[in-house]
Amino acid sequence: MKSYVPSLVCISLHLVSAAAQFSNSSSLDPVVSESCQTLGQRYPNQLHWPGSDEYANEASLYWSKTTLVAPYCIFTPESANHVSAAVIEFRRTQTQFAVRGGGHMPVRGAAGTNQGVLIAMTRMNDTALSSDRSIASLGPGLRWADVYDWLNTQGRVVLGGRYAPVGVPGVLLGGGLSYLSSAYGWAANNVVNFEVVLANGTIANANSTANTDLFWALKGGSSNYGIVTRFDLRAFPSSLMYAGTIDYNENQVSGFLNAFRSWLAPGGGIQDKLAAIVPALFIYPEQKSIQANAVVVVSNYTMNQTVPRSVQGFVNISSTSNTAHVRSFPDFLTETSTYGNRSDRNTFYATSLLATSDAIRIINETIPPIALSMLGNVQNSFVGLSMQPITRSHSQAARDAGGDCMDLDPSDGDFIAFNLVVQYTNEADDATVTAFNTKALQALDNASKAANIYYPFQFLNDAGAGEQVLRMYGKGQSLARMRSIRSAYDPDAVFQDLMPGGFKVGV
Repeated sequence: MKSYVPSLVCISLHLVSAAAQFSNSSSLDPVVSESCQTLGQRYPNQLHWPGSDEYANEASLYWSKTTLVAPYCIFTPESANHVSAAVIEFRRTQTQFAVRGGGHMPVRGAAGTNQGVLIAMTRMNDTALSSDRSIASLGPGLRWADVYDWLNTQGRVVLGGRYAPVGVPGVLLGGGLSYLSSAYGWAANNVVNFEVVLANGTIANANSTANTDLFWALKGGSSNYGIVTRFDLRAFPSSLMYAGTIDYNENQVSGFLNAFRSWLAPGGGIQDKLAAIVPALFIYPEQKSIQANAVVVVSNYTMNQTVPRSVQGFVNISSTSNTAHVRSFPDFLTETSTYGNRSDRNTFYATSLLATSDAIRIINETIPPIALSMLGNVQNSFVGLSMQPITRSHSQAARDAGGDCMDLDPSDGDFIAFNLVVQYTNEADDATVTAFNTKALQALDNASKAANIYYPFQFLNDAGAGEQVLRMYGKGQSLARMRSIRSAYDPDAVFQDLMPGGFKVGV
């Protein structure tokens, strides 16, 4: 994916100016000021006002410039008790708030607020490994690069995010697609316990024996039930892997598409539970160029430099660059550091198709022409068409691990979780990009439905503003149960009304 040099100074200046204007707004409910003052008196080193360096830094820690906002104040808790105190205060005064972990979701308001208090989890970055080394405990302020680096020193690994700069909580509460998901299900299926602050300030644990309904709902249920202050995950022995990134130019795209078709075919690489790929088409509308990229990973692989059979189709064809070799996971993950670049505007949207050759053809024939025609004048525009295979074994492993509110049916077979990514530079192009996203997704869904390969699932971690992600869970059967659980743990709808951003179950 393309990247630019960040301009964090400009971002910070913009935020400080915007925050100052916002804090002087007469339309602001005085209860927000009261909550900030109360928290500031109780935790003076953790409450940050506009104009301070801490405020400017925390307010800038978002991946996409489309999500930059100016909260009235920012609270940086250091423990579950601090989070509990904040929730109790916000509930008392009816103050709106937001919670930010890594800040990678490019949906405005999902992890930020222009009308209340931002709880930034940055300081809650503790790690711990159980005495038998089977459980890793992670704070919600961690990013996956930190997690994997630490675990590698312990000879362990967990199922988590695939990109170094992404935060821990968003991945796990949105489901989490891992390079080991075909063997072990969603990353969320490997959480054995959530420590969570509920709407009344209670610090609870949700696991297979306590608050089991909440445990089910948190695995993919996002920010609807509380603020998770610790994730306890299964830890596995780490090992070397064959992993890397392969780039293909315009003349090599057809070979890439053929390799992907072969990977999905019976007997192809998709049958290898330890193999994972992230194949994508890269479109550069200004240059009228379409290229391709494939991330290939085969875990627990120690066969010297021999190319694993399951990814040979991508490796052995002509390419412009190829970093794949036997290495450690943290070493491979350094290739994803550019996903932390905060200089662009970004959008995500998600849909799904059954994993067939027709799906690859429809994606390739439908979206590139629309991107080239609509975004040619959008400065520094880039469109990524990420075609992420979700295997039958992945869905079965998720159910075998106790299930989750996404509730994929293994009998549906393999499918592609499609992520439409757009990057660009100027706010003036927002409307054009929005129009493109709408037209492209509608065209793709119409084409996949006409071919009878549409699959009713939107992966929350890749979803965009306005998508009805939760309504699709369990083919529409999960939402009623999710709402019932919400009512039981948050009867006053604190996490619906006072923390309204993101994907909500509703009341």
